[in-house]
Amino acid sequence: MKENDRDAVLCLAALAGLPLTEERIAALALTLPQVRAMALSLSAVEYGQVEPACRFRPSRGPQR
Repeated sequence: MKENDRDAVLCLAALAGLPLTEERIAALALTLPQVRAMALSLSAVEYGQVEPACRFRPSRGPQR
């Protein structure tokens, strides 16, 4: 585990307000490089001309 990956996990957890045990920090730090690689591959995809898979229609609130 790289120290900078551990620091990144601590920073993200602090931003999210998540308390983490040392065991969980170590586990997340080991997976962080794979998560970064997946995020980079997704950011490389051009989504500009793709139709959404579904449309969100907010409810109008409770019906009376």
